[in-house]
Amino acid sequence: MVVPSYILSVSLPKNYLPLKPANFYVIKNTVYIFAGRASNAVFLFLLTLVVSRQLGPALFGVYSLLTTVVLAANCFSNFGFDIWMVREVTKKPTQAKSYLSNILGLKVVTSLATILCVFLLFQATDLPSTTLHLLGVLSISLLFNTLSQSLWHYGNCFKQFIFHSVLWASSNVIKSVLGISLVLLYRELEPLIWGIVIAEAITLILSFCVIRNRFGAFFPEFRISIWKDYLTRSAPIALGMIFSVLYFRVDIVMLQLMTNEKVVGFYSAAYKLFEVAIIFPSSIMLVLFPTLVEEYHSNHPQFKKSSKKALGLFFLVGGGIALTLWAFSPWIITIIFGDKFSPSIAVLEVLSGAIFLFFLNFLLANILISSGRESINTWNLVGATVANITLNLVLIPQYGAIGAAWSTLFCEAVLIFALGIEVRKCISSNS
Repeated sequence: MVVPSYILSVSLPKNYLPLKPANFYVIKNTVYIFAGRASNAVFLFLLTLVVSRQLGPALFGVYSLLTTVVLAANCFSNFGFDIWMVREVTKKPTQAKSYLSNILGLKVVTSLATILCVFLLFQATDLPSTTLHLLGVLSISLLFNTLSQSLWHYGNCFKQFIFHSVLWASSNVIKSVLGISLVLLYRELEPLIWGIVIAEAITLILSFCVIRNRFGAFFPEFRISIWKDYLTRSAPIALGMIFSVLYFRVDIVMLQLMTNEKVVGFYSAAYKLFEVAIIFPSSIMLVLFPTLVEEYHSNHPQFKKSSKKALGLFFLVGGGIALTLWAFSPWIITIIFGDKFSPSIAVLEVLSGAIFLFFLNFLLANILISSGRESINTWNLVGATVANITLNLVLIPQYGAIGAAWSTLFCEAVLIFALGIEVRKCISSNS
C-alpha cells in the first residue's frame, strides 16, 4: 500500500500525544471517553453475540438492516447540531444554554419529520410487512436518541467529558441488558426492538436529570425565527454526517436488495468488529476537538503542531488494531459468532485494511471541521459515497459480501489522498 507523503513526514516524538501543554488533560479525558466507549463496545458486543447465535444469520441480517436504516436516519434528525453547538459554544460560552434549548426544540421537529419520511419511504419498497412493522417501531427511538446526544455533547462544550462518557455508557448498558434479556426470554426479534425503544426513552430521562442537575435548568425552546440560521449554519456538517453514514452503511442496504438476509448477516458480523475498532479514534477526537478549534483561531502554529502529532498517533494505533484483526480473523469470527459465520472471515480480512485507513480519514475530516472547512469534507464524502455505490453495483452481484468489503477498502484508499491534500493546505495556512 502506498502511503501519502504527508503521513510519512509526520514526526513521532518521544511524547507524541498532541497538545503538549495539556498532556494530562488529554490523557485524563481520553481515558474517560475511552472507558465509556469500551464499556459500550463490550455490552453491545455481548448483545450482538446473543442475537447472532440465538436468532441465526437470517434474522441477524434483518436486525442489522433495521439498525442500519435507523442509524442513517439519525443523521437527518441530528442534522449536525451537536458538533456545531460544541464549536459555537467554545467561541461564545455565555450563549451555551440558549444554543442547547433551541437545538432541543428544533430536534423534536427534525426527529418527527425524519420518522415520518422513513415510514413513507420504506412503505414503497418490497420489504416484508413484518420487517416494515419492526422498522416503524425502531424509528420511534430516533426522537429519544437524538435529544440524548445533545445533552451528552453539552458537557463537551465545557470540556467536562465525563458526563458524555458516563451517560453514553449507561445508555448502551441499559440497551444491552434489556435486549439480551428479551432475546433469551422470547428468542424473537420484535421484543428486542421494543426493548431498544424503551432503553432509549429511559436514557433520555436519565440524561436530562443529570445534565440539568450539573448545569442548571433548561427547557426546549421553539423559536422558529432563529431555526433558519441554525439549519443553514449546521447544514455542511449535517451533509457530511449523512454522507458518512450512507458511505459506510449503504453496503448493508444494497446487500439486502441484491442478495439475501444470510449474506447481510455474514457481512454485518465482520462489520461489527469495524464498529468496535472505531471507538479508539472517536474517543480521542472528542477530547481534542474543542482544543483544536481554539488553537486554529488563536494559535495556528500550535494547531499545526497538534495536527501533525495526532496523525502520528492515529497512524500507530490504527495500524496496530488493523494488523491484529487481519492476522487473527479466523479465530475472532469463530469464537465470537460461531462456525455458521465462517464466510465472515474473508470479509473481515479485507475490512481490516479499511479500518486502518478509516483511522486516518477520521482525523483528517475532523481537522477540516475544526478549522471551518466542513464543506470540503462533505464534498469528498459525496464523491466517496457515489464511488462506493457504483462499485457495489458491479461487485456485489458477482462477489457478494466480499465484493462490498473490497469496495469500501478501495474508496477509503482514494479518500485518504483527497482529504490529505486539503488538510495539508489547512495546517500550512497562516489564516
